[in-house]
Amino acid sequence: MDDINSLGLSYKEYESEDTFSEDNNSLSTQSNNDSDDSSNNKKNYNDNLGNDDMNKVENYIGVEKTIKIWAGTNEIINYKKRDDLELNKTIYKYENKEMSVSNNAKFLNISNNNIENLDFLNNLINKLYQTKHIKSVIDYSNLITLDISFNKLEQIDENLFMLNNLQVLYLHSNRIKNISEIEKLQQLSKLKKLTADNNPITDVYNKFYRLFVIHYLPQIKSLDFHEISKIERNKSGIAFNTHKYKFNLQ
Repeated sequence: MDDINSLGLSYKEYESEDTFSEDNNSLSTQSNNDSDDSSNNKKNYNDNLGNDDMNKVENYIGVEKTIKIWAGTNEIINYKKRDDLELNKTIYKYENKEMSVSNNAKFLNISNNNIENLDFLNNLINKLYQTKHIKSVIDYSNLITLDISFNKLEQIDENLFMLNNLQVLYLHSNRIKNISEIEKLQQLSKLKKLTADNNPITDVYNKFYRLFVIHYLPQIKSLDFHEISKIERNKSGIAFNTHKYKFNLQ
């Protein structure tokens, strides 16, 4: 368990790592090379949890206040001193076992789950795991990062706006057609990083997609894994005012 405890709070993908610092309540980015030791530790641990060794998981069920779920490979693992929750790929049901879920989760990955709406945010754990043995419910207001990429979302509804501390939102590879859905994210005042590419809106608005998103969301600093430049920021307003009528925008 010592190797597990040494893992940091991070989301590692797309060639970089977003790390949340509880000391200064901020996000920073570092290369994957800086975290090779952590990656190796996690890989070594995962290698010991094949299908024939699922009974080992029982040793970690019930660890207080934290949970790490690798649903994509049907592994359920509890990590001490971890404030993140991953529920990606195929949702795994772990019947008749008591699980402890952090109510201070700051990272939630539910990508690749065929999700069509965000109603689940009201009662995520009970809905996904269908078990009567959950000790606690996540306080979503603490979430810093939410990954709902590679799903079937067409609209962004009010359930997302309970995440008033959200700073990073991955929405890429969904089915969002209208940029007015992205406009709704203005309500997430702390949002700094957004991905929305590989949605129908990128084809609908074509070369204006990025500028329109920047115009609608002045609070974000990064869009689709690229920093927003001052030139883009200045151009966004001009482009929107010039071409909004073409797309029936206001």
